Amino acid sequence: MKRNRILAFVTRAARTLAACAFALTFFATAEPAFAKDPQPYNAADAARKYCGRAYKRYCANVPAAGIQALDCLKQNVRRLPPACRKAVQQL
Repeated sequence: MKRNRILAFVTRAARTLAACAFALTFFATAEPAFAKDPQPYNAADAARKYCGRAYKRYCANVPAAGIQALDCLKQNVRRLPPACRKAVQQL
């Protein structure tokens, strides 16, 4: 009789631990699905972030601010890294 009680206790404890492990796993992996929408893509910010090296390499002789810098990057669009290219094409 005592052995049955111990076995029942261990079984309940194992089930409880398994349920807790499942719940933790579910919420840990489901968190991104419940997260807020990411911020919208801003091409100008992306260009500043991803085009610095490309600008220095291909457009160093052009003033950094203004339409001339953007025109220079657009003229070299095939040489730009993918993230920079995407930003420049959307400006």
